[in-house]
Amino acid sequence: MAEGLNEIAGFASSLKGADLEKVRLDLAVEYAGLFLGVWGKPAHPSESNYVTEGQLIMQQPRDDVLKLYRAVGVEKAGEFKEPEDHIALELQFMAHLCDKTNAALKDGNFKDARKYLDVQRNFLDEHLGKWVPKLASDILKSARHELYRAIAKITEAYVGVDRGLVADLDENLAIPSGSDLPSTKLLT
Repeated sequence: MAEGLNEIAGFASSLKGADLEKVRLDLAVEYAGLFLGVWGKPAHPSESNYVTEGQLIMQQPRDDVLKLYRAVGVEKAGEFKEPEDHIALELQFMAHLCDKTNAALKDGNFKDARKYLDVQRNFLDEHLGKWVPKLASDILKSARHELYRAIAKITEAYVGVDRGLVADLDENLAIPSGSDLPSTKLLT
């Protein structure tokens, strides 16, 4: 993750005095090459593309995450036109689950906190953890611009860090015997 963050900082530094319209156009060309197939097979940032035979979008993984979103009470905004298993939605879903877990812990509702934490762990194991490393690898192989390489590195590292954090929280969420409260380190 540090490497990717350093590359983002380098990119930001390079903007000083740069022709921002040229930078925007360069990034748009890169985006089209990476994700729209202009340079060949695109690295479509959707789970179905990475876990189904034939690398087709809008397949069973999309249906699976859609059911999970609905089970937790989440709907995709109508103006977002990408499939439900797009990386932006899957990461936003994880953020939503984190917020719900945090709110439940603050309210002392450890049953709901456990429920949301279990959904996070399963989502990381069954969805993000299975395909994000492949997406990042494809971007790193094809990207010409440091910004896209940096984002790929950060995203892949983030999923790994999140897995570790969820595992740590899961381990520490057990209510100690003789107490109604979990470890106080959860609440900080």
